[in-house]
Amino acid sequence: MSADNDPSILLDHLHQAVLCIDVSGRVNYCNESASLFWQRDSSRLRGTEAGRLFREDTQILDRLKQVFDDAQEFQLSSYELSTPPLENRVAEIVLTPLMNGAGKTEQALITLQESTRFNTAREHERETELARDVGRLLSMLAHEIQNPLSGIKGMLQLLEGDLKDSGMDAVPTEMMFSEIERIERLLHQLLLHSHPMPLSPVQVNLHELLNTVIGFESSTFPELQFQPSYDPSLPEIEADKDKLHQVLLNLIRNASEASPPQGRVKVRTRHCSPWELAGTNLDPGLRYVLVSIEDEGAGIPGELRNSIFKPLFSTKKRGSGLGLSISFRLIKSQGGLLRCLDGEEGGACFQIFLPEKPPQRNTEI
Repeated sequence: MSADNDPSILLDHLHQAVLCIDVSGRVNYCNESASLFWQRDSSRLRGTEAGRLFREDTQILDRLKQVFDDAQEFQLSSYELSTPPLENRVAEIVLTPLMNGAGKTEQALITLQESTRFNTAREHERETELARDVGRLLSMLAHEIQNPLSGIKGMLQLLEGDLKDSGMDAVPTEMMFSEIERIERLLHQLLLHSHPMPLSPVQVNLHELLNTVIGFESSTFPELQFQPSYDPSLPEIEADKDKLHQVLLNLIRNASEASPPQGRVKVRTRHCSPWELAGTNLDPGLRYVLVSIEDEGAGIPGELRNSIFKPLFSTKKRGSGLGLSISFRLIKSQGGLLRCLDGEEGGACFQIFLPEKPPQRNTEI
């Protein structure tokens, strides 16, 4: 590429994601915004085939071919991308030929600017209204079930006493109590989801909290291998300790239940890189820590990952569909993010992004 056509000096300062594609169809330049857009370091992005970056976006690949064949410029307005990790994101896309002195196209310049409609106030309002309706429904169900359940539990306690006094087997009542306790836990989750939960932020040593949860789970699942790997340079963070404990316990318990016998549950912490915030609503001006919890189970299909954090959705046969939904709310309320990715061994990997110090405190969620 001639010096006259070298775009790197200007492109490094653009907010749009910019890729230069050579005649072999590979990326030979990307700016910092492109690294953020694809959630990849620029050294990993360079050399990648355009056919891989846009494998589900045939319209872009067709236009790219025309850029090289006919030296035409194309614009795709409000284009909804389909290829991971950009699926469902809407962008303004321009494909431009870069020609040499002989008028031959040597490279194609692709710019992507995310559309503002991707995360509109209207969508937020709709989600808020849905959450409010679900909360009212859950609260009503919880109270309707709790009252008769208390009566049943009281009668069962009397029956258990009579059985023991007469020397009869009380095992059936013990099984009934176990099921009642399970229903009471479910009701507690329903009420948590339906009512505002006050937050009490304090300084939290994340590693001490993780070790407490791992110690408890190790005794519950002695056949599993829990493998913590911590970044010792992480500072204490400002968070609601009890609610963060609830989230970590829920996620590590899920990983334990999903793992096969003798399986491994990996728990890692580290500083979050700025490019990892791309595609999220997190504040790029803040410093975040990242907690990863990975299992060796069957994983979660990509088409379900947008649903697992919704109330009452569960991939478990006996799941309530509330644990992940509550965890998502608790992390979001503290200025963070909870998401699910593929694990290195084929299982699920849940990532928690937490700000070292939130810009402002939420008092309830």
